Amino acid sequence: MKRMAGFNKAVALVPCSVLLAMAAGCGSTTESNSEQKVYGGTRVPTGGWKNVVAITQKSGGMYCSGTAIAPTVVITAAHCAKGFKAANVAVYVGDGKEGGRVSGQYQAKTIKYSPKYSTTNDIAYITLTQALDLPEEAYIPVLTAEEEKEELLGIGGVGHIVGFGNRDDGGFGVKFEVDGKITKLTSNEISIGGSGKDSCQGDSGGPVFGKLENGEWRVYGVTSRGGACGTGGIYGLMHANICWVQEDSGVDLGLPKGTCD
Repeated sequence: MKRMAGFNKAVALVPCSVLLAMAAGCGSTTESNSEQKVYGGTRVPTGGWKNVVAITQKSGGMYCSGTAIAPTVVITAAHCAKGFKAANVAVYVGDGKEGGRVSGQYQAKTIKYSPKYSTTNDIAYITLTQALDLPEEAYIPVLTAEEEKEELLGIGGVGHIVGFGNRDDGGFGVKFEVDGKITKLTSNEISIGGSGKDSCQGDSGGPVFGKLENGEWRVYGVTSRGGACGTGGIYGLMHANICWVQEDSGVDLGLPKGTCD
């Protein structure tokens, strides 16, 4: 199952006529309604995680989450980009609003998903017509250093998930966060959560952060998909595609020297 608001089946690639997912998604079956929840999260304090943004459509409201990694570049999931035109997409910065009916303040210039897009390679980027009005410290570095990967990506480690998606209280559209344990790792994906701690519909494209022993944060995950919310999700590893993003967008992302050699 994709974790995009308005998606009830993993094979669905077009949103519902109404993109907002409230307590239930597009369908009306007991199964789909039971999956429209996020478990174990808490509200992000006002002004927290400024680089976690919502992807919105001009026709109304947010439908996915994303991560600003540079003033004019936002990372999201490929299934949040496929079928959408930049002219109809904008990025919202803020704490969110219950119900998700917000308007993006920053117009998309381009929206592109990976040419290698598949179930296991679910990443896209959005460039903006104007730079985000965020302080420099709001941009969390992408995890690229091998020694930091070893520290953060071990089985049993903690991933910090942030997004605007559906919650176990029936709400949607406000920035929430939750910690989940890493359960599986491949070359380009990571499984996190379960036991009631998880992302859900509307969180697609949003980030997973990791905190180093020295107290610094890195961003490494892109919310992709999962089963019933609360049972754990699968996240793309941002560093597996970050050089494609930099090269294809033409934007210098400030990656450490040698990252893309």
